[in-house]
Amino acid sequence: MKEIPIANVYFLLCYAWRWAQERDAATLREIEGLSSAQDLLGKILAGGVHHLVRRGIDRGYLERREDLAGIRGKLAVGETAKRALRSRGRAACDFEELSLDILPNRILRTSLVALRRLGRRRAGADTGLDATVYTEVAVACRSLSDISSLPRLDRRAFGLVQMDRNRRLYRFLLSVCRLLHEHLFIDEESGATHFRDFRRDQAQMWALFEGFVTEFYRREQRGFHVNRGGRRIDWWEADAATADDRNKIPVMEADLLLDGPERRIIMDTKYYAEALGGRHGASKLHSSNLYQLLAYLRNRQATRPRGARHEGILLYPEVDTPLAADIRLDGFRIQARTIDLSQDWRLIHRALLRAIE
Repeated sequence: MKEIPIANVYFLLCYAWRWAQERDAATLREIEGLSSAQDLLGKILAGGVHHLVRRGIDRGYLERREDLAGIRGKLAVGETAKRALRSRGRAACDFEELSLDILPNRILRTSLVALRRLGRRRAGADTGLDATVYTEVAVACRSLSDISSLPRLDRRAFGLVQMDRNRRLYRFLLSVCRLLHEHLFIDEESGATHFRDFRRDQAQMWALFEGFVTEFYRREQRGFHVNRGGRRIDWWEADAATADDRNKIPVMEADLLLDGPERRIIMDTKYYAEALGGRHGASKLHSSNLYQLLAYLRNRQATRPRGARHEGILLYPEVDTPLAADIRLDGFRIQARTIDLSQDWRLIHRALLRAIE
């Protein structure tokens, strides 16, 4: 797999996490000089927190219980009686208090603390943070000194965050935090914190590639309606003896549906080390990819016959040489294309638009 430059990784993240319109030239110039994935995440997170501090960090109401001389909020009758607080002129009260110490802010601070533990990168080493990025992370961490860190940050904590659509910057930064924590680990022998480059994680990059391609077509073209929510494809003439048997039929859900007045495209993104496979060195498309896409085409055409005939595109990242195949199976046009993610971003932009022309 070709090495993806840090600047292009930034573009992938921005599109996949719906932050593409907020990119600015100054940030991109700074990112182009970075050499590692941890530097990229540190730069984004520190810069985003700095922006939040300038505009005003979000506050939220937290539930608290205190022993008070008067009544505030709701009287905790049982607790007050149990501890005989009235004899001392006090009462246990439950109330809500506006605070900075809410879960999204605690995740941001915990992530900055974890990044800071990586330390400065030594000359010739591939671990740690660039000295400039480390300083920015440390400054951002101090700016959140009134916020407490979480004793443990895991998927459950991210799942508890409730964020409305107007908190776009928070949502973007929390996505950065989640990616960061999925790839941080502590060496059991030394106790040092290390970061695994997510560009080496095929499953992670596959999800990122799919999100990037979907959001790219949603933003950058107007010839097709991009179906994000309704990607499920119904089985044609699927019969089952019982409801339990029906539940055993697997769900078909395409990565991306592009519906237009003259063309309807089902696109499937794949992230393999090799777009072509086969026995004894034969260069052939992966049979499973073709079978899957053909099943999508047959069933969506049968269940939605009105309109243009469906066609399919298999989209891969380019490894060594470009791939451009155009075939017909069962009357359906199927294309296979590769995108070189290591090239200049403008060429990536052009190639993705050309793929659906």
